[in-house]
Amino acid sequence: MSQIFVQIASYRDPELVATVQDAIQKAAAPQNLSFGIVWQGKAGNDPLPIESLHCCRLLLIDADRSRGVCWARSKTQLLWEGEPYTLQIDSHMRFVPGWDELLLRMLANCPSPKPLLTAYPPAYTPPDILHPGAPTTLAASHFTEQGLLSLVSGTSLEYFTTPQLGLFMAAGFWFARSQLLCELPYDPLLYFQGEETNLTVRAWTHGWDIYHPNQIVCYHEYIRPGKPRHWDDHQHWWQQDQLAHQRLRQLLGMETNTLDFDRYGLGTHRSLSAYEQFSGVDFKHQRLTEAARSGVSTKLSMA
Repeated sequence: MSQIFVQIASYRDPELVATVQDAIQKAAAPQNLSFGIVWQGKAGNDPLPIESLHCCRLLLIDADRSRGVCWARSKTQLLWEGEPYTLQIDSHMRFVPGWDELLLRMLANCPSPKPLLTAYPPAYTPPDILHPGAPTTLAASHFTEQGLLSLVSGTSLEYFTTPQLGLFMAAGFWFARSQLLCELPYDPLLYFQGEETNLTVRAWTHGWDIYHPNQIVCYHEYIRPGKPRHWDDHQHWWQQDQLAHQRLRQLLGMETNTLDFDRYGLGTHRSLSAYEQFSGVDFKHQRLTEAARSGVSTKLSMA
């Protein structure tokens, strides 16, 4: 059996094939990788990647049927076949040599029974221009008009020798034991904004500890000019977006809860209020402490 299950939800992205090829070429043990890909494309406009991705588990979906990134990521999780570790990435990434062994080594250095690694990677420009950057924390920036928490890259970790305890999760890059897939199934009714807050509070309340890598593992294409997004193709996307915002606000106790979240709710290992004290985020009153704004936990320490 492969060791690492790589999850990729791709929406009309010409970088998908290059991302998979780069991950395989740069891996120390490519034979230990498996890929689960949900490809969302338009017939006649987006070439089917079957020949280039013959080694991957592929679910092909017409882009017109897509209901957004979280919906697609929920389907990607269904392609898991028991690999002990899982990596979630976006379909526009590049990697450092030996990235797979690096992730496994850093995860093993996290002093927690349930650690996960996550970050906003530095940027790259296709095809292979890697921009200078450093490993960083994730930090709280502000609350949007919809009451959603916005995140940014925070404090540099380039001088640390081990991964550091963090406060927030990134959706486009996280790595953990695959037990997380069983405990944290993706909520398909989310849309886009709020995905990372949902992941963060659900993972933390299920007992997962968030760590940020002290070394760069991969790079991400952020600007992506001229490349279609889901909301470009779906004129009623805002209706899904509004419902998703309401769903998140109720999960976070910002509104009266009238919904049954079932397996997409908070965990029982730790409480939401305990997370707010830990992170310095007050969701209901939309307040942030300086710790939340720096992304540095009070338990951060040089090793």
